[in-house]
Amino acid sequence: MIKAKVKAGSILLGGNIQGSVLSVSDQITNPQVKDERQEINLLVNSKVGYFILHDFVAGLDVNLSHDSRRNKLDAESLPFRRTYLLGGPFVRYYLDNGFFGELTVAAGLDNTYTKNKLNVWETSFGVGYAHFINEKISLEPYISYRYFNESYDGGTRTSMGPMFGFGVQSYILRRKAHVIKIAL
Repeated sequence: MIKAKVKAGSILLGGNIQGSVLSVSDQITNPQVKDERQEINLLVNSKVGYFILHDFVAGLDVNLSHDSRRNKLDAESLPFRRTYLLGGPFVRYYLDNGFFGELTVAAGLDNTYTKNKLNVWETSFGVGYAHFINEKISLEPYISYRYFNESYDGGTRTSMGPMFGFGVQSYILRRKAHVIKIAL
């Protein structure tokens, strides 16, 4: 098994896909009307980062986020669908056993579907496991908690919840773990 030790100066290049399906029951917006809906969220992330310290990478995350909502009580209603492009910084720290923690903050604009220009941003934090199939490539199951906010002239919409994903990362200029131990 290949250890997850990555030396400073290495480059991370890769991405992941994440998704969630939520059943939502909402009486907050209008207490007289119970809004039951299903929400499907899908994210495709790409990232590039630089290991500024051993096992600690910082970089840029760009994601394409697609949200789809359908009202369960009104079968006649059309589903609401929207796609966003967001980008921002991320940081990730690896433990020797392959587990890692990650924090991402991203922002973007969307003015494709409405007259109003939407300001969108999200933050997520999560944990995953990097299974190195060789010295340069890892396969990563991942679970995160996502907070998403969109605001426009008339108000805001916020969604939050868990997301499950899977990623593939490439480590360019990665050196073996024993090289790090010798250098320390």
